[in-house]
Amino acid sequence: MMSDDGGQIGIDFLLGISIFMLTLAFMVQFIPGLFASSSSGGSSLSSVAYRTASILVEDPGWWSNNTHNGTNWENHTENIRRLGLARDTTTSTRLTDEVNFLARLKILSMMELDREEITTRLGLYDNVSGAHVEYGYNITITENSAPLLLNGTRATFGETPPVAADIYKVTRVVLVETGSVACFDADELTASSSNIAKINVSGLQSDNVTIQITDFNVTGTSPEFKNATLDGVNITSSNYAAYKRTNTSEFVDATVPISLNSTDTLRLSFNYTLFPAPTTYTLGLEFVNISFTPVPPPYTNYSENVEPLYEPARLTVEVWR
Repeated sequence: MMSDDGGQIGIDFLLGISIFMLTLAFMVQFIPGLFASSSSGGSSLSSVAYRTASILVEDPGWWSNNTHNGTNWENHTENIRRLGLARDTTTSTRLTDEVNFLARLKILSMMELDREEITTRLGLYDNVSGAHVEYGYNITITENSAPLLLNGTRATFGETPPVAADIYKVTRVVLVETGSVACFDADELTASSSNIAKINVSGLQSDNVTIQITDFNVTGTSPEFKNATLDGVNITSSNYAAYKRTNTSEFVDATVPISLNSTDTLRLSFNYTLFPAPTTYTLGLEFVNISFTPVPPPYTNYSENVEPLYEPARLTVEVWR
């Protein structure tokens, strides 16, 4: 029996040409996307926001002139090559191993820069068909959902994000150096009596005086922090803030008198304006049913235990066209 395959060629041809056309259509749509400039489209803005946030929290920045360079650009703002806020203890190297720790002085120095300098040093611009196009941006450091205040100024840069725009946002969790703190175990503190700890503070102070105390020696029921004095005069509540941490929880605002136990941590932050002259002031911290060992002066010195104070915060970068 003979068969006729003459019509098979037409069917194969139609099937093949159909597959070819589908493939061609896919390539026409897909390939231009592979080669399109990264400066176009929302995906590029999201990468700009991510890159900017990463630089700020992971890079200490860099400065250089004809003879010197380093990461301490905050001391050489006329020769900035790259901005970064990460803490760095070795200024001669370009990198830091202390990412996500933001240095207070770097933030304050960035506050002094104009918008053009920040835009240039963070690369918040693009060149489109030979034209220089700057991105809109807002960079804000927040603490407890509010802009962080350093020296009474909000840590925010750029513009207010517009309502009618596609905004790309990246947020990084960080620790920000907000000032200094002197940490003590309760048994390290000197005292004028069994329930009043004494700490000497030297003026002039430009930052708030923050004291943190742990490991209390509880001697009775309902132990508490009662009040604070400066050279024997009561300090009003408007001139200092109090915080308490129970076990491993975060610090929370506390109102005097503050109940305590042996595992609590007490933090007291005194307004720097209480120490306006170049002399020695004596802080008195009075407790109830918490005891110290009385010793004669000189008392514990605040400056001998002082170290940077880092507090949890968020750095948010928003970018738009």
